[in-house]
Amino acid sequence: MKIKGLVNTIVLVLCVASCSRSDHMSGIDYSTYNPEPDTCSPLLVNVGVEAATRAMDVLTMVNLTDFDVSAIWNYNALPENKWYMKQLKVTKPSTDWVTTPMSYWTVTGNLSFFMYAPSASTVDGITPIYSSTGMPGISYTPNPDNINDMPDLCLACPVLNSTKEIGSVPAVFHHALTQIWFDMNYEGTPPSGYSVLVENVKLRNIIGTRTATYTTVPPYFEWSGGTADTDYELKLSTSHLQNVYLPLKPATEIPIQNSLGRLYLIPQTLDPSACIEITYSFFDTAPSPDVRKATFTKSVNIPSPSVWPANRTIHYKITVDVGVSSPIDLSGYSIDDWTESGSIHTDIEFD
Repeated sequence: MKIKGLVNTIVLVLCVASCSRSDHMSGIDYSTYNPEPDTCSPLLVNVGVEAATRAMDVLTMVNLTDFDVSAIWNYNALPENKWYMKQLKVTKPSTDWVTTPMSYWTVTGNLSFFMYAPSASTVDGITPIYSSTGMPGISYTPNPDNINDMPDLCLACPVLNSTKEIGSVPAVFHHALTQIWFDMNYEGTPPSGYSVLVENVKLRNIIGTRTATYTTVPPYFEWSGGTADTDYELKLSTSHLQNVYLPLKPATEIPIQNSLGRLYLIPQTLDPSACIEITYSFFDTAPSPDVRKATFTKSVNIPSPSVWPANRTIHYKITVDVGVSSPIDLSGYSIDDWTESGSIHTDIEFD
């Protein structure tokens, strides 16, 4: 599955049945008492939209099909976090969104909720971190071998120390990743008037695994850690790239990726060794079909320091010089609003 930050609100609706048992117990020692489910108060979910998802799409309320929820009982009131529920998947089997298995509020104390979408059971690379103290988080690894199915990972603002009296638990999701796009043209004169086609683009020396820890201030998560040891490769042969010839500069750079090549990567400050490696070919377009005549691979370092912010789209603007041995001119890049239907985009150009 591939939510500007989408700020979509999902409501965990409390359906409280009439109960004869007491909802409050006096004289409880919360350092040793274990939470007891209140089976009169099931935890349901009311999203209010139909779910219809497709891989690679930006996650929205329309295509959200599942997410995971975990909860701590009496957060910050005990020496260690007492996990009341861990990684319960929320889906909509009929009219209501529910956890599997069904979950309930507790008879005593309160619950703090931590949510992310999509569910770890439906995508690669998400590992919840159940901390013994303080805020929990997740470890995430965008799979470089499965670019077609990179998810648009979203984390919700933590909902702390809540009881069933609030009536509903808001789940406000925010995009947690950075989208990466490449726009290209070429300069110079290919031999015999050949056309220029990009067949491979590789991002090299990128941080591939990091930890997102929930926080209480926007955007309600913080990325940390990781080593710049991962490459992400887009191929024409696997439909990541468009089969389209580059325009000659000064014509504007054109997007070269298909939707299958949309990259959702971890926000980070790029390592000085990070670079973009491009493989392009000359094609003779006179015959039918076109004939490949020569292939070259060149690279360009990404200017340092370069920051990939969460919930933003990076457009790298690249000119391939096909007439000299000097590789590529990275003329600049822009940081745009998250790509989503109806968004207003404001470019910030960096030379």
